[in-house]
Amino acid sequence: MKEETIGSSGFHPQLWVIPPQQQRQDNSAAALLLLGVLGTCAQTEMKRVVGDNATLPCHHQFWVGDDPTLDIEWLLLKPTNRQRVVERSRVSFAGEYLKGDASLVISDLSLIDSGEYSCKVKTGAQYHWSTISLIVLVKPSKPRCWMEGKLLEGGDVKMSCKSADGSDPLHYKWERVMDKGKYGGKLPSMALVDLKNPEIVTLKNLTKESTGVYKCTASNDVGEDSCTVEVKLHCEWKP
Repeated sequence: MKEETIGSSGFHPQLWVIPPQQQRQDNSAAALLLLGVLGTCAQTEMKRVVGDNATLPCHHQFWVGDDPTLDIEWLLLKPTNRQRVVERSRVSFAGEYLKGDASLVISDLSLIDSGEYSCKVKTGAQYHWSTISLIVLVKPSKPRCWMEGKLLEGGDVKMSCKSADGSDPLHYKWERVMDKGKYGGKLPSMALVDLKNPEIVTLKNLTKESTGVYKCTASNDVGEDSCTVEVKLHCEWKP
């Protein structure tokens, strides 16, 4: 554990994101942390989208006393992959660490940035640490909607919807478009939703009342997108 002493010229603490392999080699630092008499701990879960930035919160009170030292470390505790360390070019302090903000910004997130991060701050004889579980997810891609069956009165039509990309669990919901483009209309009484595959809905025994525009929305914890199909009755010509 490296410490910086405040002088008249100021200082710039190290910004480290240390992988678990290296942390295990620093048992003395872990023991020192456990011996802190004054300490606080907080834990947060954060979900963010691939390509966005994430600010991992870490705040402290800087005490200038007999031991005016400030030591800030960011540790990557439980990576969900084999990545050793976040690229240094994508991490920076979010605010002014001398004024109590040691929050970390990770830019241009990728899936491999998911993991459990810990901020350890030593200010004089006081210790503060916080843990953030960062979960990086992919928004659902724009789904594709399609129909199968004969658009004839009394016939059956199966409507399907599927997103090619997106973090699980993906949820699908069909609804009918009401007048003036409003959504939220109930499906016809003869519509059957596949409970195991809710992206599939079958319109049974088509009538004029079954016609119209239907919207399917694919969603997960970080976003949603939708597509539509239009059901029109065709006339069956008999020779």
